[in-house]
Amino acid sequence: ITIFVEAVSNGGNLLLDIGPKADGTIPPEQIHILKELGKWNRKNGEAIFGTLAGLPQGHFYGPSTMSKDSMTVYLFLPAQTSGNVMVKGLVNDIKDIQVVGTAQHLQHKVVGKISWSPVPGLVFINVPETVKDEYITVLKLTLDKPVKLYRGQGGLN
Repeated sequence: ITIFVEAVSNGGNLLLDIGPKADGTIPPEQIHILKELGKWNRKNGEAIFGTLAGLPQGHFYGPSTMSKDSMTVYLFLPAQTSGNVMVKGLVNDIKDIQVVGTAQHLQHKVVGKISWSPVPGLVFINVPETVKDEYITVLKLTLDKPVKLYRGQGGLN
């Protein structure tokens, strides 16, 4: 699932090397992989299918995708992620954060935003243990308008 998410978040596809044995049966370990990937995709498919490559490197430390209208960003969090997740350089206001495949909504806080500066603050999202997926948790960030990222050098630009 991790390899699959990495490929999709970079705008690619993943071909699974699943093949039958000489007698035509599929090995049990390959069946397990297919079933687990299918289960995860049923829960998180909106963040995978029909999406575009996500945020450029440096804005989020992990894979991400976004909707075709760029009004939704999906963040993929490996199972070992704990505590706060950070997004840098997001100029947009976040209207909602939902854990995909659940009814759970999360809060965020912006730290370091100075009113007179064009530099956006850092977005911190606390992800409680209780909402985590056994493989990869997906957060859906609904934005106020299409994604706009700060690409300057800071200061008074």
